[in-house]
Amino acid sequence: MSVQPNQQLPSGNYVNGMPYAPPSAPPMLRGSDSAQDSEGVPWARYIDALKRHFLVMIVIVAAGSALGIFAARRVQPVYDVQSTVWIAPGTSSQTGPIRPAQLLPATSWVELLRSYAIIDPVVRQLKLNIFYRQPADSIFFTAFESLPSLRPGAYLLKIESAGRYVLTGAKGAVVERGAVGDSIGRKIGFGWAPDARLLTPGRGLQFWVSTPRSTSAALLSSLRASLPDDGQFLTISLSGSDSNRTANTLNAWVEQFVVSSGDLKKRHLLEFKKILTTQLALAESQLRESEAQLERFRVSTITLPSGGGAAGVATQAQSDPTIAGYFQQKGTLGELKSERIALEQMVANAKGGPLDPQAFLMLPSILNNTPQLRAAIEELSSRQAALRTEQQFLTDANPRIKQLGETIRVMQYETIPRIAQNVILTLRAREQDLTSRVESQSLELRAIPARTIEDVRLARQVAASENLYGVLKARYEEVSLAEAETSPDLSVLDFAVPPPSPNSNDAPRFVLLAILASIGLAAGIALLHDRIDRRFRYPEQATHELGLTIAGTVPRLRANRGGEFQIDLMSQVVESFRTLRLAVRYDFPADGPVVLAVSSPSTGDGKSLVSSNLALAFASAGNRTLLIDGDVRRGGLHSTFDIAVTPGLVEYLSNGVAVEAVVKATSSENLFLLPRGTRAPRAPELLVSDKMGALIQLARQRFDVVIIDSPPFIAGVDAYALGAAAGNILVVLRQGVSDRKLAAAKFAVVDRLPIRFLGAVINGVPGGGMYRYYGTDYSQGGGPRDPAGSLATARGLVVSA
Repeated sequence: MSVQPNQQLPSGNYVNGMPYAPPSAPPMLRGSDSAQDSEGVPWARYIDALKRHFLVMIVIVAAGSALGIFAARRVQPVYDVQSTVWIAPGTSSQTGPIRPAQLLPATSWVELLRSYAIIDPVVRQLKLNIFYRQPADSIFFTAFESLPSLRPGAYLLKIESAGRYVLTGAKGAVVERGAVGDSIGRKIGFGWAPDARLLTPGRGLQFWVSTPRSTSAALLSSLRASLPDDGQFLTISLSGSDSNRTANTLNAWVEQFVVSSGDLKKRHLLEFKKILTTQLALAESQLRESEAQLERFRVSTITLPSGGGAAGVATQAQSDPTIAGYFQQKGTLGELKSERIALEQMVANAKGGPLDPQAFLMLPSILNNTPQLRAAIEELSSRQAALRTEQQFLTDANPRIKQLGETIRVMQYETIPRIAQNVILTLRAREQDLTSRVESQSLELRAIPARTIEDVRLARQVAASENLYGVLKARYEEVSLAEAETSPDLSVLDFAVPPPSPNSNDAPRFVLLAILASIGLAAGIALLHDRIDRRFRYPEQATHELGLTIAGTVPRLRANRGGEFQIDLMSQVVESFRTLRLAVRYDFPADGPVVLAVSSPSTGDGKSLVSSNLALAFASAGNRTLLIDGDVRRGGLHSTFDIAVTPGLVEYLSNGVAVEAVVKATSSENLFLLPRGTRAPRAPELLVSDKMGALIQLARQRFDVVIIDSPPFIAGVDAYALGAAAGNILVVLRQGVSDRKLAAAKFAVVDRLPIRFLGAVINGVPGGGMYRYYGTDYSQGGGPRDPAGSLATARGLVVSA
């Protein structure tokens, strides 16, 4: 080309001597949410993030798996053993002092099984509250007994060579010292005197002791008992980590359950027998008193004249129905009156409180003539006996105890007083009726001696006492017989057998959960890091966040150990720049030159690689191309094309060196290079001078394509000045390197300048992945392939075309 030295070029943009304004792209919203697409879940992005963090995920999963294996080794397997107990059915038709044959209702059997009165003896018998390291150490604790003052904790027993022992606590504090053969740990609640022959010198025995009650509570939490409604088979299951120990514990438990139920039934009968004994003694005393009163009366009246004596009156009464009926009614009236008065006095003495059931035994006639009252008193006695018996096994908070107590209270305060009031009302009614009858007949029988009536009354009282005594005597004998022949209501159908394998083993589950959790954690960390990562990685980050179109992509360029590039890789890179050349070419008018600057947000993004190879692509297509190294601070395109760095752009702008002296031809046809020149402190200020604009206008007239390799935006005003001079800028973003936040801030400044964004070139794209739609993988088929053209690299120009 022909350019005169120091030629002054007019300002402004010209094409073929005519003014030209580059078309401007419509403004885009950078980083706006409105730019986001609505394609759903970005699975491709997630998969790419997981691939990038694969090694970190492997480390996290390995650590989580190791932790799971460590935890699984400490998890013990669980064995379930089962036993079945048969419950004898009750017979409601049975008569006698105990009407139901079954001691407890069905719901109370499970409560009795789970009571501490059953499990505490089992814990003490099997020494379940003692734990030791080796199963063989159990021989030392065969005679161990837990005293009420037991102090739980961890202990160590050491046998010294002098035939003495030292018992220490968990922190090494000495608890007791003594001679081998003595009782050990008496002051901390140990009833323990192991065989001295087992305690050899130098032996150390480590063990743990807990209270029987706390051990019982732990066992209760692993016990399951089920009894169907109206069923007779109680199924009992127990879980534990030792199959033999668990089976032995359950067998001892059910045996203690059966034995305790038999003892409970015997105690119930014994308590009922005590109550009947008291009642029988009172009835016998009342009978003896009634017989004595009748005997004293007859002895005192046998010698009195009565018209034939008492015997004569009696004979007359037997022969005359009127007389017999009068005496009968008179005696009944007196008896009713005395009974009413006695019953009213009993109710008055109670003062609204409970009535004493034993006081009714002094009124045998009322009990014989009032079955409802007698049944209520008998029921109260039975309930009181049952309460005393069950209080020996169950606590006051047990629902069964509360139910019995409430039943007894209702009978004492409500049922029996109500029945007594009804009896009083009945006696009053009968007394009034008999009084009217007796008064009507008294005129006819006034001459009959009153002692005959008294004799009849006393005789009736003796008969009533004999009847009550006979009933109580019969029931007492029934209870005595039932006590002698009592059999338990329970029997064991099948005992627990140690299972050969655990029913559940959480160790594999722990390992699996640890692996799954670590995978989830690793994936979460990878996705979270990907979310907060500032570096550019995905196409939508350029289009949606930065508001740039993707003009092209450049594959990742890596040389082998010998510094050579594979032919396939070179072909892909060259083809990518041809695609970029096509995209850039159609951003400009067909009859005008292509003028653009190439920049990037920061160093290391590959702007020089893109600018030099894009220039090669235009030159190889027959376009006269000028490549300007505008990076006056650190430019290195002269090394790539093996051209002297001076004179260059700095000399042209500062010293007025001719254009012919600074524009130099390269080894590639149609490609010319304007190097940066000598570094100077004021070199960046030269880029905003009028001479820089004049240079661009001159280049428009002489070249088809002008590409300026400008410094990155972080370098200062250089990139903005060169972009404004060119009017167009192509931004290079490197996958995994470029800072998106920095790029967004720099692009916001560019938006306020007369610069048109041509798009973004994504550099360093890996094969496949999310950029596979932006590149090409179409190769020549058959035979060896040759590289498509020359390639400019940081190591120099690779000429292969």
